[in-house]
Amino acid sequence: MGASLSLGETLSVFSVKLKRLVPYDAIAIYVRRNNELLPEHVSGDNFRLFASLRIPLGQGLSGWVAQNKKPIINGNPSVEPGYLNDPTKFSTLRSAMAIPLEGVDGVVAVLTLYHADKDAFTSDHLRMLLAISSKMALAIENALKYQQAESSATTDYLTGLPNARSLFLQLDRELARCKRDNSSLTVMVSDMDGFKQINDRFGHLEGNRVLRLFSHALKETCREYDYVARMGGDEFVVIAPGLTPDAALKKAESLRELVKQVGKEVCNEDILSLSVGRSVYPDDGLDAEELLAEADRRMYVEKQNQPSRKNRRLYPRLKGRLTIELHPEGEKVPILGNLTNISLGGCYVETSALLPPDSKLKLVFSMDDGKMQAEARVLRTDPGCGIAMKFPEGSRDDRANLQQILEFVDRTTKVYDNYYLSKMLKH
Repeated sequence: MGASLSLGETLSVFSVKLKRLVPYDAIAIYVRRNNELLPEHVSGDNFRLFASLRIPLGQGLSGWVAQNKKPIINGNPSVEPGYLNDPTKFSTLRSAMAIPLEGVDGVVAVLTLYHADKDAFTSDHLRMLLAISSKMALAIENALKYQQAESSATTDYLTGLPNARSLFLQLDRELARCKRDNSSLTVMVSDMDGFKQINDRFGHLEGNRVLRLFSHALKETCREYDYVARMGGDEFVVIAPGLTPDAALKKAESLRELVKQVGKEVCNEDILSLSVGRSVYPDDGLDAEELLAEADRRMYVEKQNQPSRKNRRLYPRLKGRLTIELHPEGEKVPILGNLTNISLGGCYVETSALLPPDSKLKLVFSMDDGKMQAEARVLRTDPGCGIAMKFPEGSRDDRANLQQILEFVDRTTKVYDNYYLSKMLKH
């Protein structure tokens, strides 16, 4: 049971092997998701019936087992919620046996077996299930944690959009396809103007609400085969295959109107605008780094030309893809994070850690070079997403050190991108 971290594979193998020990006509393994049991694996007779159930804790046969942490033997299958008194859901199953699967954090799932005969299960069958329940619970718990870790590694926690890591991987895949098909690809980089004012005046919770609303609206207004991602902070990227120049201009205008409406909805005033830059493969670049850099540059040109410049950045940013160490002041254990962008003024690091604003910390960019370090202060923490940090104004030597760090980040990121792109092209 512990041979695979794939939840589906683990449950499928388990159900096949279990049938040799405890005969059944149908099996359902309901995984607990908050206050509901959802069918994660169903097979056998009437599998479609059980696959459609959503069982609240405490209700029905399986729900009672989950809430009370006690097994049931030879119960009535028809009492499951969604099944009870529904004439369209006829079944020949007459008995059920269910046991709770308890992990470290409580009940993680319920294993329920169904049989066509009345009183088909014996006390020996129950003893066998109870004997393996702890191992089964551990296998499911590990698979769920792995599933969650896989998702969090590629998904932005706040908005639910793909994060910067997913963006680079998808862009590499799209470019490989464009090279094979000899087709075009448009990359649009957008950045909110006035977002800092929202955080300062209305608070970070309202700022997060802006990001969520805009993310949802952006996803809804894009084509189903467009790829929308949050690069970090208030910066979003759209990858649009085959988008014509005229359509790209209209799309950029619709995005500006979209963010304006979101700002009004949250703050009840015209406080938010959007700067958009775009690049096109192959005219503006042949790889992900070139296309994103060109779109980013054009976005900043538009930002600089705006009559009312909100949220002005003093330094151009450099995209990064590097794991670094964060050493908060007074803490002995470092925090690992993924650097997504950096400038002479500050940086943004993806991490689940929560640090209070204005707290001091040391950043270590390379374990091999002791000079690749910098002092920083926390500007803001985006819960579940990352931390924006500011580098203090220092001496000429401090600026020279930061310049070396920027060059190191640039080199390391390009090496990684080239390595990954070469692997993609080989495949």
